Amino acid sequence: MRLDELSSVEFEKYMKNKPVVIFPIGATEAHGAHLPLCTDSVQPERIADDVAERIGGLVAPPLRYAFHSSTRNMPGTLTLNLDTTKMVVQDILESLIQNGADKLVVLSGHAGSSHLVALKQACAAVVKKYPEIKIMVLSDYDLVRDYPIDQAGDGHGGKIETSRLMHIAPTLSRRAEAKGHYVSHGYMVIPNPETSMPSGYVGAAHEADAELGKKLNDFITERLVEEIKQSFGEI
Repeated sequence: MRLDELSSVEFEKYMKNKPVVIFPIGATEAHGAHLPLCTDSVQPERIADDVAERIGGLVAPPLRYAFHSSTRNMPGTLTLNLDTTKMVVQDILESLIQNGADKLVVLSGHAGSSHLVALKQACAAVVKKYPEIKIMVLSDYDLVRDYPIDQAGDGHGGKIETSRLMHIAPTLSRRAEAKGHYVSHGYMVIPNPETSMPSGYVGAAHEADAELGKKLNDFITERLVEEIKQSFGEI
């Protein structure tokens, strides 16, 4: 259930049962010519809805902005800076706690390493201030790594991500024309990091299909339900 679709009175009653609250964090980011800018947003939002339905949880209004590094100069990528990302997430979590949430899942569809560090720092600051609160923070791509398929060379906007989008948002996504390659710059910090992905994506996106996407999304949902039950106990 979406938190912001409830009235204030309904929300207050719902929170008395201490549900798990899932906070999906996405991004507005370039993913090549075959995927929409909302790619990193629709994935965690769909998973959050499916998981909340399974466990009787609530889905907080999503955040569709993130910190970006390698794609920051690509058309359509809208980025927050690292400190802003941390503070926005921290403020939202504290507001949810103020409204009675005590079990929180921060689920990021954007898996950039620096972005995830900002989220983890925000969560660490919150649990330091509210030690009685339980918070999980992860990307759905932390879970998809366990799916039994060869994932070597697959990455941003690749076969796995494109397949997932074909299942979740078929009218917004399509198969790429060719495989996307990653160009390494070694240990150099460069002003044009987008040159690492000349096609805007990495992996065999041209082999993606919606059937695989459904299997991947179902797998992530099942794994997240398991993780929540293990981390929070009886819910």
